[in-house]
Amino acid sequence: MNRLIFTITLLLAPLANADAPRVVTSIAPLQGLVADIMAGVGTPILLLDEPVSPHDFAMRPSQAKAISDADVVFYIGQDLEPWLEKALRSRDNKELLVALGDIPSLHRLEARELDEFGEHHEEDDHDHDHDHEGAYDPHMWLDPSNALVWLDIITGVLEIADPENKLTYRENLAEAHSAIVIATENARRALTPLADVELIVGHDSTQYFEEVFGLTVIGAFSASDGQNAGARSLNNLLGKLNPGTCVVEDVTHISRIAANLPDNIKHAAIDPMGYDQLGAGYYPRLLSSLAQSLSECGD
Repeated sequence: MNRLIFTITLLLAPLANADAPRVVTSIAPLQGLVADIMAGVGTPILLLDEPVSPHDFAMRPSQAKAISDADVVFYIGQDLEPWLEKALRSRDNKELLVALGDIPSLHRLEARELDEFGEHHEEDDHDHDHDHEGAYDPHMWLDPSNALVWLDIITGVLEIADPENKLTYRENLAEAHSAIVIATENARRALTPLADVELIVGHDSTQYFEEVFGLTVIGAFSASDGQNAGARSLNNLLGKLNPGTCVVEDVTHISRIAANLPDNIKHAAIDPMGYDQLGAGYYPRLLSSLAQSLSECGD
């Protein structure tokens, strides 16, 4: 199937009425960003409204109807939300589908093989647990610079779809942008003490976050697409565990391995989707929550 590419174009016509646009977002991070831009105008609908993995979510009929009725749909892309494919392709007006993960100006990182953390391996592709060649890690919202790019795109789309509220969208953009810049610096300061702590993540969803904030992740029990580590990678990873290592569990992708490690291994739990942070000022709270949770690794 051809990838559904974002379309932000002058082909978009303003809504025929003065009502707030009906906006649907796929995951909590996008709902939070869109909600800040739409503050005072309306509230976007969130499809994945429970803390489960977005890789294999089963959509309900009511959610499919919300997509069908939407004026604008914001999502990441097929690498993260393959369950959206059928519902999106059934829409007649595809100019209003915005795959934010496909925007060329984003900072995108290639998906990592589970045996390639922190070093370059010369093995052939068949030696890997599974092949990620050419694929991007879809957890792009965990780089604040990407969130800022998305705010600009979201604002532009809403201005075209709903020009009557253009001034409100612009004002909300400036406020949201400033809040994220400040929250990023606060998180950077809070995470500085963890620079020398080796982390093992239950799910490889943190690559963007660790690059921005200088964290050291030495392995993961499951890859960025949700596939679990094979025996070879798992054995290598378990061999790296020591009392100075901290295992970081992803509450949206529970790992049985992480839950059954020795008591002398430090643990932290994070929610990279930020379900508990939804509402006004979502993204700054997400950064603060992640920094606070990870600080347990430094105790």
